[in-house]
Amino acid sequence: MQTPVLMEKLVKRTLVEQAVEHVQSYMLTQNLRPGDVLPSEMRFTEILGVSRPVVREALRTLAGRGVVTIANGRNAMVSPVSATALIQFFERATQLNAVTVIELLEVRLGIEVQSCALAAQRRDDTDIAALKSAITELEQSRYDIDAYSKLDAQLHRRIAAASKNEMLKHFVESLSGGLQMTSLVGLQRRRSRAELDDVHHDHCQLVQQIIAGESDAAGKTMDQHVNAAIKAMHRNPLSGTDTLL
Repeated sequence: MQTPVLMEKLVKRTLVEQAVEHVQSYMLTQNLRPGDVLPSEMRFTEILGVSRPVVREALRTLAGRGVVTIANGRNAMVSPVSATALIQFFERATQLNAVTVIELLEVRLGIEVQSCALAAQRRDDTDIAALKSAITELEQSRYDIDAYSKLDAQLHRRIAAASKNEMLKHFVESLSGGLQMTSLVGLQRRRSRAELDDVHHDHCQLVQQIIAGESDAAGKTMDQHVNAAIKAMHRNPLSGTDTLL
């Protein structure tokens, strides 16, 4: 008896969808960079053998995805790489419940350990000045949880910028809202000023290690820092106190 072969249904693609794929393929094969201008709509109609409305709709689709920029009277232009799409995804995904916050912290664990390690290897004088400034601002808001959570997210963005890895930078930037949210919720789960001091100490130690070029140590500190936040998230939020002692 022959084993039945599993087959998937064929998906009918529109001309616009096919045009989108071909335009993206053209950008890749031509090695186009942000700011480079694409051929005209008329030229694409000749290349692809489709009508001008199809090409126009394909370019609008790519513009909606942030791949190209369209200006009136001009050919489409390759857009700079941005974290817009990821930002929208994480903003939607990270609602205030313990499961999604913990999942986001687990994502951060891998991304930011590498970010810190690379920052320690590649930081320059401008990065060092920015990181020192960030720590000073955090010190001034140590017990103001709302303000501290915002500055915490800013610090992590500065570390990612110091990594000199554009993909890491965009990824951490896309997590920005989630970074602030996880920081805020994590700080709210701390039960005393002593525990908030521990969080701040981690940040200070991390920045010192990055400035000193201690890559392995910086990665280890970030690992411990995020795992401490995950541990705090497993606490019952009602078991803490409203007033920090």
